[in-house]
Amino acid sequence: MMLSNEDIRAVIDKGELKISPYSSKWLRSSGITMHLGAELLKPRAGYVVDVTKPEPPPYDSVIITQEKPYLLQPGEFLLGHTYQNVTVGSSLGFMIEGRSTLARVGLTIVQTAMMVYPGHSDRPVTLELANHGPNPILLFPKMKIARVVLFELKSPSTERYDDKGKYREQQSVGLPIFNQEIMSDDDFE
Repeated sequence: MMLSNEDIRAVIDKGELKISPYSSKWLRSSGITMHLGAELLKPRAGYVVDVTKPEPPPYDSVIITQEKPYLLQPGEFLLGHTYQNVTVGSSLGFMIEGRSTLARVGLTIVQTAMMVYPGHSDRPVTLELANHGPNPILLFPKMKIARVVLFELKSPSTERYDDKGKYREQQSVGLPIFNQEIMSDDDFE
């Protein structure tokens, strides 16, 4: 069941969901508005992505400010992160999605990785930013970038993401981590 604004208030009050910083002004009828953090990672072109190797292709860090936003070109892809840190309790499903206003000019903020697992604790959410529109888009820190929808799980999760999730150590925008991306035949028995 998807949570309403009143349900979201209740899970925040109980500590099942923590967002920092948080303002009740960001609460919507069935979601919460999230904002863009200041660090972006820009992948360098000309490298082959090989998921059997532990190293991702190289990325360059870009720090944006109000005076120096990033001009995201059509067809360009970056990694970013939410300005807010998030903690998701064991009874919640947390999905992050783009905002309609930005989608209407071609900006997507998640390609496929919309789920933030229960047990994600006190860190930002990595975003996959891409400009699918015909015009460049300026990216500013703290701009409204995403909407979160929350679901109540039928039963609490017994697995916490931070116990063994591969991105649990990342405290800002995170590079891809390749480990066991290709399974052996034994994994399917």
